Amino acid sequence: MARETVPSAGAVRPELVAFDAALEADNIIAHWRREFGPPGPTSQGEPCLWKWERIHQHLLTAADLIGVQEAGRRTLHLCPPGMHATTHTLSMCVQLNKPGEIATAHRHTMTALRFIIQGTGAYTTVEGEAVALYPGDLVTTPSWGYHDHWVEPNGSEPVIWVDGLDSPFVYLLDAKFSNQFPQPQQPRTVRADFTRDLQGVVRPVGHEGDPVHQPAVYRWTEVRPALERFAQDDGDPCDGVVLDYVNPVTGGHMGPTIGCRIQMLRVGERTMGHRHTASAAYHVVEGEGVTLVGDRQLEWSKGDCFNIPNWQWHRHEQRGGSPAVLWSMHDQPVYEAVGLYREERR
Repeated sequence: MARETVPSAGAVRPELVAFDAALEADNIIAHWRREFGPPGPTSQGEPCLWKWERIHQHLLTAADLIGVQEAGRRTLHLCPPGMHATTHTLSMCVQLNKPGEIATAHRHTMTALRFIIQGTGAYTTVEGEAVALYPGDLVTTPSWGYHDHWVEPNGSEPVIWVDGLDSPFVYLLDAKFSNQFPQPQQPRTVRADFTRDLQGVVRPVGHEGDPVHQPAVYRWTEVRPALERFAQDDGDPCDGVVLDYVNPVTGGHMGPTIGCRIQMLRVGERTMGHRHTASAAYHVVEGEGVTLVGDRQLEWSKGDCFNIPNWQWHRHEQRGGSPAVLWSMHDQPVYEAVGLYREERR
């Protein structure tokens, strides 16, 4: 297939046309034949809103139609039109597991996380440690860490959570590796709450931590009160009361490719508009409101999910009689690592 090029300024000169053709025949393109595009980023994908009632109904239908052993993971991927992921670097999915089910152990080079929406009695075992999952909790699965999920058989309802992955970014780098554990579940070789203890103000000597491969657990019973406390302060003009989930080893973003935030829009709060080179995907934990992305108005309420593509102007408005709480994942760590993060406000 011939490359798409732009006419050179001297295209009427036969000797230059012949030279351009000779270069292309040798798989070389001259600078004057390159198309460099617009002076700023081209936003990839479009903003999209997924309503909880539709997501939930599709999950229940999937639970009736397909078993987790057949599917591997009973997961629905949230993809805007023309996309195979939620943004160009992030994949937000929603997963359902019924009581007694086991999502078998595997590992991959993609980093993953779970934000629990509803249900109890579920566990994810990460590198030999079984972590109990409760609504509002956030648990990370580091790159290349074995993990499986299971729900106690005596539960009365399915457990649903948001899955977040950096798979589009890993695929872009062509660095995807994966394999299954020899058994459906890995043995539990680490005592309960070991990871939580490593996140504390003290830790055992010799366990300084690995910022890439160490899992992390963030309990809603600690995150929600912190959000309330910070709500007494001024907050951020573009995001309201917004907190980062902090990597327990580095003190920076949660991971090298994915960061997470929790934010509160107080009653009547309308934020300033901004745009940034990073993209993000959101899940509504509490309340209702609207996010304006470009010329799109995304009216959301509890349980809904939506995305904000890179370099699109956006702002938030709270609606209703109680504060709105949004959980989000973003790819800002990648842009900062290579010196390409940029933000504009208005």
